[in-house]
Amino acid sequence: MTNFGTEQVPGECRRALSVDIFKPGTTNGVGVILLHGGGWASGDRRMMHGYAEVLAKTGFVVLAAEYRLLHEAPWPSQIEDVRDMVRWARAQSSRLGIDPDKIALQGYSAGAHIALMVAGTQSGSGNEGAVPGNPSGAQVAAVVSFFAPARLATDPVAMERPPLALLLQGGGEEAARAASPIHFVNSRFPSTLILGGMADYMQPLDAGMDLLSAFVDAGAEVEFHYLHSQRHEFAMTPAMIDGVMAEVAFFYRRTLIDRAALEAEARAINPFARASSQREFVQMMAVAQPR
Repeated sequence: MTNFGTEQVPGECRRALSVDIFKPGTTNGVGVILLHGGGWASGDRRMMHGYAEVLAKTGFVVLAAEYRLLHEAPWPSQIEDVRDMVRWARAQSSRLGIDPDKIALQGYSAGAHIALMVAGTQSGSGNEGAVPGNPSGAQVAAVVSFFAPARLATDPVAMERPPLALLLQGGGEEAARAASPIHFVNSRFPSTLILGGMADYMQPLDAGMDLLSAFVDAGAEVEFHYLHSQRHEFAMTPAMIDGVMAEVAFFYRRTLIDRAALEAEARAINPFARASSQREFVQMMAVAQPR
């Protein structure tokens, strides 16, 4: 049985932000903060309730979070709003039934952009001063990014139109680069799952591959899945949501819950998992051959 409630997250120099909490009867220790899309200027945390209900059924404590939209607060206020949400979740971890070191950000479109920005500038990233605000105490352990706009300075015409014009406030390419999470991917970035649709004309495959390359080049831990024939926000449909959330839940299990046990199991059963390179594997097999 999932318990549902709404609480308020206080902050300095801003109004309180609402968070809807989905708490299962038995938790697995992982807290997932969901961030809605809407081009930074529209949308609502209630858009995340479907995802939250599915994840909570499998043991996750899920927080559908509010952040201020651009008409209320200019960029990058949204980053500090989400940092405050993480800090609040960490402070309330015992009551929520989560491990403060096992909190993930899961964002959709604009929400995924914010999640990546928070993770890429968190304490220990080397990018702490890249955006205004205080990253202290807002560390997350994983990110799930659905169809994120990761590189904003790709289309000068788009930068002059909503919603980017609202986000960048006339700052042009320099502001676009400063608000592009792809430039803040680093070797200490939290484990990340990048998801998208092959038919997404908003965030097409080459944009996803661009973000993937940034993770690979940085040596950060990343997984990547673009689903064939799917468009922007595909995961919300009844036919997709259970299967896609099962993939997300398995990522969290392998990353935050059972990593050591699964790695030990692989080494015990899979001979390829006992070597770190092809050369080492060949040497190991040669030693194992009967003489």
